[in-house]
Amino acid sequence: MNKTMVTNKFILPQFIIVLAVLIFMITGCSNSSKNVELNSNNATVNSDKSSLISPDDISSLSTDENKMMNTIVKLTRTIRPIGSQEEKAACEDLKSELESYGYTTEVQEFPYVLQSLKLNNIPFRDGKFFDFNIDKPDGTSQNLIAIKKPATPDSADIIIVSAHYDTTIHSTGAIDNASGVAVLMEIARQIVNYSSQKEVRFLLFSGEENYLYGSRYYVNELTDDERQHIIANINLDCIGEEGANEAILGTVNGEENEVSKLFANYDMPIQKGPTSDYISFWKADIPALTIAQYPVIDETGKDLPDEISRIDKTKLKVVADIVSKVLLQIK
Repeated sequence: MNKTMVTNKFILPQFIIVLAVLIFMITGCSNSSKNVELNSNNATVNSDKSSLISPDDISSLSTDENKMMNTIVKLTRTIRPIGSQEEKAACEDLKSELESYGYTTEVQEFPYVLQSLKLNNIPFRDGKFFDFNIDKPDGTSQNLIAIKKPATPDSADIIIVSAHYDTTIHSTGAIDNASGVAVLMEIARQIVNYSSQKEVRFLLFSGEENYLYGSRYYVNELTDDERQHIIANINLDCIGEEGANEAILGTVNGEENEVSKLFANYDMPIQKGPTSDYISFWKADIPALTIAQYPVIDETGKDLPDEISRIDKTKLKVVADIVSKVLLQIK
């Protein structure tokens, strides 16, 4: 037999076997790579779900008073009256911050009439609270909305946490109400990685200083279904002023309601609340209260200056910790 023919006879089958092994290895690696990729994606999804901390384990929850002070410092660089460029810039900054926490945000624009003789307290008259046809609009403003979905997809109940970020034309509003905004933002940051049984909506209103314009507009635009499923509005306004005055649970009549009951485990007095955005929800028969401090009065009977130097950051932390825990413990 020819030596070359014998060699070829043995080489050919070996070549076929080697080729088959190579094809198998290449195909196998490709499939393996695909499986790894798919498993990796599944792991990310599972990791996202499993990374949510149970509301039963809130022992590690602790809000950061320094972050809240940083928010106040940033907001109080300018005044923020309704419709101003400074107000719109503040909204954009808060929007970006919420999105950096992982929230999807929505901006709700609305037309407004400036507080003036044109309004003359009309919104607070019977039957006029949700009347927006008083006069031609002077401009547009906006509310900012961020939503935390519940861990249980079929849960329809909604809790609203709100604060206003606008000011008058006379103040940069450290206490009224960069303080409330800062507390809201820190609560939103803190609970984003916790599972909650209810949908939580964080609402930053403008126009509070202008007859509660933003909150009146928001409530007026709610669907009937939304109104029926909002079980609480927790409003934050004027928090952290130094001095003897502590934060209260302010209701419209100074009596316990369905929202104040959520704070039963915390030592917070229930009193008649000062005017703020929670009234817009109350007017629509939605349970509501405001967490606030009545201003410290000097010896002449005047409010002390609304300045950042007068904020006690430990008071901010107390309120932020309490509200965060309440939101997570509601079943």
